[in-house]
Amino acid sequence: MTQVLKLGLSGCSGALESISTSSLLDLAVLVEELGYDAMWLNEEHFQGGAGGGLDGRRCLSPLILASAILARTRRLRVGFSVLLLSIHHPLRLAEDLASLDVLSDGRVDVGISRGANARYLSAFSSPDADVSAQDFTARLGLMIRAWSADPIVFGTESFSVEPKPVQIPHPPVFVGTYTPDTAAWAARQGHRIICHGINSLDTIRPVMSAYTAAGGDPSEVPFGRFVYVSDDDESARRELWPTVEKLTARLRTIGIAKRDNVINAEDLEPEAFYRRMVIAGGPSTCAARINELCGEFGLGYLNALAAFFGYLPLDQLKRSLTLLATEVRPRLEPVRSGQA
Repeated sequence: MTQVLKLGLSGCSGALESISTSSLLDLAVLVEELGYDAMWLNEEHFQGGAGGGLDGRRCLSPLILASAILARTRRLRVGFSVLLLSIHHPLRLAEDLASLDVLSDGRVDVGISRGANARYLSAFSSPDADVSAQDFTARLGLMIRAWSADPIVFGTESFSVEPKPVQIPHPPVFVGTYTPDTAAWAARQGHRIICHGINSLDTIRPVMSAYTAAGGDPSEVPFGRFVYVSDDDESARRELWPTVEKLTARLRTIGIAKRDNVINAEDLEPEAFYRRMVIAGGPSTCAARINELCGEFGLGYLNALAAFFGYLPLDQLKRSLTLLATEVRPRLEPVRSGQA
């Protein structure tokens, strides 16, 4: 069965983090009008502002922002890429997500991960909090049980966690992971995975292979890539280059290359980053790059990191989003559901 490639937007404000005022909601309406399928909101903390050290990136509370976007739109889905389970109480999070699902008539996608960021654990939980795979599995299992009709039992008491989500049996669960083992586990549990755009393709390949080998459908995986569309290849490079220099400089300072299952230091050099990590160019070039990715991985869902962590100027962001929807999407080839 063939299907049209889904287009989502990903970032701490759903790829709209170049703006953090109420005007962001007007831009979300434009995103829906342009035909995008979803916005995915990252959970980040201590970003931007006088002490944040990241120009342009103002990360809002993802649950509150999701509520506002869902209230202003009628078709657009909103997902989380991802919520950090270690700093949330699973029952409270189950309530909040079910409430969003009810209020939006079932337009919520639940992206979740362990959340092992030591800085966040120190601030919100405990530096020695349990972020093991076993604890993550238990917390996620409790959330899923809370969405079912069965009561949750604590000692001699039982509780029905309300409300129940509109989507049956529950909103789709997408597990954020950088490791093949977790990807395979997610597939066996009937969950999907979400691939973050900061991953190099070399680190994504074993994750996707493990997921599909365990029975996961690659066409259901939101696959993140940095994307910028301009009139032609030359103008794209000229317009985007200052943003690439700022972003790679920032990424080098936070030590992300030390995580060898994410990206290596060589890919954080501006020229290599532009060639390997970014889909950029005129509409024909961008469509060809996306079609190539779909062919290699069997993709059915591209998540565009269109704001480049907030470094892309707002006027360029609006224009790129418009060109991606109106000029690139018609050039994309149909994808086959379940393609390996």
